[in-house]
Amino acid sequence: MSIAVILFLVTLLGIDGVCRHSVAAPTDALDVAAMLAIAKSTGAGRSLGWGVKSADPCDGTWSGVHCDKDLSHVTAIGASRAGLSGTLSGTDLVDLRFLTELDLSYNCLGGDLPILPRPHNLLRTFEVPSNCFTNMPKGFFRSFPALETLVLDDNLVTMGDITEAPTCPRLRVFSASNFTISGRLPECFGNATLFPALEDLSLYRNQLSGAIDPSFGKNSSIKFLDISRQHGYAGKLTGRLDFVSDMTGLEEIHLSHNAFYGPLPDVSRLVNLKFFNASHNKLCGPVKFPPGVIVNVDGNPKIGKSCP
Repeated sequence: MSIAVILFLVTLLGIDGVCRHSVAAPTDALDVAAMLAIAKSTGAGRSLGWGVKSADPCDGTWSGVHCDKDLSHVTAIGASRAGLSGTLSGTDLVDLRFLTELDLSYNCLGGDLPILPRPHNLLRTFEVPSNCFTNMPKGFFRSFPALETLVLDDNLVTMGDITEAPTCPRLRVFSASNFTISGRLPECFGNATLFPALEDLSLYRNQLSGAIDPSFGKNSSIKFLDISRQHGYAGKLTGRLDFVSDMTGLEEIHLSHNAFYGPLPDVSRLVNLKFFNASHNKLCGPVKFPPGVIVNVDGNPKIGKSCP
């Protein structure tokens, strides 16, 4: 065997030995401390066993916790339907600097939604539907400027300052159905400049009232809109549906159980429309939709009759 071949084999064996005996870097100390605090405050130590076998959230014993071993940081938490109860502290959450996804849906976390002492610039997904939160403090939106998906459905929350929402310009999904948003439909969500990527807007069963500005959603990216079944003390959403005609990206829209009146909108430019539900309103006039669109206008006694 030649000297060159022997040297080559020795080099391979050396590399293999290094690889087999290399040890992953320890999980970041801030991440460890933050996850232990979250395990305690949310009850995940009891319900999921977080921290029982090991204090290291990245060693595989923490159910639903995902890490980047190269970075030695927690990157995602999925603890849906996990029997959590307690609170979620922003002072703990902010120390998970590489966290990109947080799903704590269908639990009973309560109190305030978290606000952070400084913005979290990597968290893209925040999902906490069907919990027991009661308050959205001022500063919530400003805490998460990188958000792309925000789901808050089914929490009896006292709504915070909705005018802060444009501090999350990357939002693609905003869902706050059965929440407590009251007053006029927030026009910012229909502004294509403020929310150029917003595709899914769901505000079903809130306390919205009054007419919708005709320019709402004009040339926006919104594909799905649900503003049905408003039930506020000030009444329901009302006025004409003219705004729909310029929402050219729409695929599905839900407007039922409100007080909209006047003719059905002109949808000739909505080439991707597949579903239109405006049942149980006060609409009138002929029904003109392209073939293939599923249309529900039940509960409008003047449909098919001339509008006044």
